[in-house]
Amino acid sequence: MGTHVKDVVRECPLSIVKAWHEGDKGLKEWIDFGFFNTVFISEKGRVTVYYDIEEANVFQQILKEKLNEDLFDNLCEHFFEVIEKAKSVDSEDEIFELYIKLFPAFIIFDELSKYPELGNDYMIRRLIRVRQTTQDFSFIENKLNQSGPKDYIFHKGELHFISFEQFLKENGIEIEK
Repeated sequence: MGTHVKDVVRECPLSIVKAWHEGDKGLKEWIDFGFFNTVFISEKGRVTVYYDIEEANVFQQILKEKLNEDLFDNLCEHFFEVIEKAKSVDSEDEIFELYIKLFPAFIIFDELSKYPELGNDYMIRRLIRVRQTTQDFSFIENKLNQSGPKDYIFHKGELHFISFEQFLKENGIEIEK
C-alpha cells in the first residue's frame, strides 16, 4: 500500500482524530487534493500521525503551484468565520462539523510554518498574526467528546485494535526510518 513517514505527535481525543481525518480529505475543496491514506496511532491518548509519502510529495507540489495570496487570504477568512460560528454553537455534532472545516487551514498553516518558502513575506506575516490572535480558541476542542479509547489505530475512517506491527503487515505499509 505504500511507505509512510512519521509527522506529528500530539495529545488528542478520538473525536479530534476523526475531525483531522475528515479535514485531511477536505483539503480537496481548497487545493483539489486530499490526504486519504493517513494512519493515526494512539497510545494512551498520545497520537502519532503517519502520512503516505506519495501523498505528502503530491501535497508539497500542489502547494508550490497553488498557494498564493488569494488562496491564503480566502483560507484565513474562512478560518476566522468558522471560529466565530463555533463560539455560539453548543451541539457536539455542530462543533465537530466546524472543527472538520478548520482542519484544511490547520494543515496549510502548519505546512507554511514548516516551509516558509511556500509563501511570501505577506503570507508569513499574516500567518503569524492569525496564530497570535487565535491562540486561545481551544474552547472549540473542549466542546467535543473527550472520551473514547486511548489505544487504537485509525485509518481510512476505521478503528483498529491490533498491534501497530500487525496493522502494517496486514495493510502492506512500511514506515520510513
